[in-house]
Amino acid sequence: MPVCTNPNCLQHGEAKRRLKLVFEYIDEKHDIDLEHKVQSPPTRDIHQIIEDLLRLLLLDDISPEEVRLVGFTRGNRYVTVTAKDKHRSLEKLGVTDGCILHFKPTENAAPPKQCQLTISGPDEKEKINFSWYREKTTLKELLEYVIRNFSLQQIDRECIHLFTMFDELDLKCSSLRLVFHGLYDKMSIYVRIVSSLSSANLHEDTDVHVECSDDDEKFILLVPYRERIDTLKIKIQDRYDFRPLVNFTLRNEANEEISLIDDTRTLQSIGIKPGHTIYATFRIQSERTRRLPTATIANNQVSSDLNVQDDKLTIICNFPTEDPVTTQLSVKDTFDRLIKYIDSQINHRRLVISKISSDNIRIEIDEDRSRCFADLGFKPNDVIHVVTKDKSPVHRSIVSKQSSPLTTPDTSRKSTHPKKRPIGLVNLGNSCYMNSAFQCLAHIPQLTSFFLENIDHAHLNSTKDEHSDFNPYDEVGDVIGAYADLLWNLWRCDQVDHGGHSFKPTRIKERMGEKDARFGTKDQQDAQEFMSFFLETIHRELKLKNKNDRNTIIKKLFFGEITSTITCMKCRKQESTTHPISFLSIPLNRQERTFWINYIPKNGEDITAFIDIPLNAQVGHVVEMFATHVKEMSLFHYILALLPDGEVDFRTPLKEILTDELVFMEQENRTDNKRPKPLDLPKKKSTLENCLEDFFSPELLDDERICSQDICKQKTTAMKQLKLHTLPTVLIIQFKRFSHENGLHQKIQTFVDYPLTGLQLNQFLSSSSSENAIYDLIAVCHHVGGVSGGHYTACAQHSISNKTNWYTFDDSSVNLIEKDDYKYDIVSRDAYLLFYIKRDSF
Repeated sequence: MPVCTNPNCLQHGEAKRRLKLVFEYIDEKHDIDLEHKVQSPPTRDIHQIIEDLLRLLLLDDISPEEVRLVGFTRGNRYVTVTAKDKHRSLEKLGVTDGCILHFKPTENAAPPKQCQLTISGPDEKEKINFSWYREKTTLKELLEYVIRNFSLQQIDRECIHLFTMFDELDLKCSSLRLVFHGLYDKMSIYVRIVSSLSSANLHEDTDVHVECSDDDEKFILLVPYRERIDTLKIKIQDRYDFRPLVNFTLRNEANEEISLIDDTRTLQSIGIKPGHTIYATFRIQSERTRRLPTATIANNQVSSDLNVQDDKLTIICNFPTEDPVTTQLSVKDTFDRLIKYIDSQINHRRLVISKISSDNIRIEIDEDRSRCFADLGFKPNDVIHVVTKDKSPVHRSIVSKQSSPLTTPDTSRKSTHPKKRPIGLVNLGNSCYMNSAFQCLAHIPQLTSFFLENIDHAHLNSTKDEHSDFNPYDEVGDVIGAYADLLWNLWRCDQVDHGGHSFKPTRIKERMGEKDARFGTKDQQDAQEFMSFFLETIHRELKLKNKNDRNTIIKKLFFGEITSTITCMKCRKQESTTHPISFLSIPLNRQERTFWINYIPKNGEDITAFIDIPLNAQVGHVVEMFATHVKEMSLFHYILALLPDGEVDFRTPLKEILTDELVFMEQENRTDNKRPKPLDLPKKKSTLENCLEDFFSPELLDDERICSQDICKQKTTAMKQLKLHTLPTVLIIQFKRFSHENGLHQKIQTFVDYPLTGLQLNQFLSSSSSENAIYDLIAVCHHVGGVSGGHYTACAQHSISNKTNWYTFDDSSVNLIEKDDYKYDIVSRDAYLLFYIKRDSF
């Protein structure tokens, strides 16, 4: 049978047909002008097209509700698109091949989010901050900023190279925005000056020449340009039967010293390319020196044997069972740089810092890391001793024959793992729902302790490798192994804080995507649905590992029981059933509606506004509030209100309006519109306690039922009442904010006040229960925006050095919440999931 290849064939060509279009996004207020060529099916509606625009232009900070398609250009003709066209397809709008689609932000759209980069200069001594916008800042602007602020105007631009921690930025594509180079908020950029001679004639298959020299000999090593610095040091040590290297330094072709703070970096990541020559200098520690006490080394050999430079400090890092390691830092370097160096030395040794001191000065571990050594009182030639010790073992077994913690965890015991400042999670493309869910779960002490303490124990008792950091949960299941890895990277169980960065949760997202395809895409998902599926998956993997024992950590912490009692209204007999719950989903009474107003004035551009209005209002109230919004009260008498099917009377109740979009058109002459009566606003404040009372109150069922009692057996009405039978350790309350009424998906924006401490649930318990029922809030998942688009964030309690504070978690960004802001940042109308923990449970 022949295949139809006619693109105009209505039967065969429609599915594959694409329109060649240009998306143009202009934000005049913030000087943003972007465009992108696309091919789009003609059947896509405006909302889908706006989502395509934001995705293609990497405008992740902008909600689809804050963007409008204002019109399109077809040939020489401009066609206006209004709010009533929102659900129409491109084809029905009249968009054809070659059209330019014009997008603008709405009037009340949030301003672009300002991002920050920390830039380290060529000598790594000077750092500057660079403010930029995802929507418009290009690599060229960053380069110009670097040249200007580091005074590099006299250096050939081909010699200036910019690096992230992982790769070099391609300056040949400097006209592209920074987001297209993979940059995001709070990243670090490193500036390197590379000789133009060494940059020429490089080939990918050429090795890097390492000229090595000590007091006795010189030799050359050839290593790949992707070689790690620590591996290079091992290769050099191999030549000396693995005797320690003292005063090891690396310099590039421009004779600049290469920082060895993080020796896990590759040569490529610090600007070394194939064909380059670098220089390694060192001394080999003699057998006599290795046996000398630390004090002898410090007193007798610092000035002569270590060849200390004028502004240098000597750092001697001592280990419990290994030889000390020595390096040098400048007095101008910061305490942060020392901490990073120590971290690179103890990273795989299961050690923590015990003391940092010199002969006259002792540095506290929680010292301000931005201060330089000179400010702390150190002088050139001083010696700093770093003493490390073994981590205290956690006496807990990953698998116990009597009572495995995988099945019966002790949820009453306090968390004992060390604390550090919280870090964020990188957004992997609309993954804010996942990040907020994990931040809430990661701050439940019993759950996190269960994972981290078992990993600690497995590391300390490992026979797989002397310094093994293997993850024992990889042997339990794919998802639970990935989650344990996530927690380890979020908390990093050491007493030294290495905060200020974020973790990329790639592995856990991939594993969840393998279990359910919707979580592997870059589409926005519901945080509650994701969390429910995640907890169920963890529960299932643990259960299978423990021979179908259902009493897992998930069931122990998150599952309670609820009893439903049906009372026959005729014979008064009751039937009760009890079933498990892991979320308490509370309906909200919708008190307001949000209307999208498209105002068409006699002169000037259209105005778009969102108006929140009580449910008992009329159209006239919406017009009145809009006039107040634009600060022109007399406008009320000049507006004609329109629906898609025509004019609407000002006295029409909003309950008769099925759409949430209204068009207001300014009239030339004054109308006879009558102002509506003032609204009776709800007097009762909506609180969590009120919502729970409504949820657990007796409810008369709408449908009649046949009573099962022998003395009755009649079709009659019945009363239903819910009671809590057993309470979980962690109670997750979901506000059911998303509704579907009259064919419309809507978000209920009702503000509900809820307590931070002392939530009492005794009155909702069944009479047979005598449990302690007082709960305190530990985390909140927020959703900002509407049904068609929004953003998830979280806030949670986090403990540092026996101090507990609240923090907000917005993907990579983490900020402390001041106590004065609790009622705004924690208790919010955007609250979606509340995490309460039973008092005295940890």
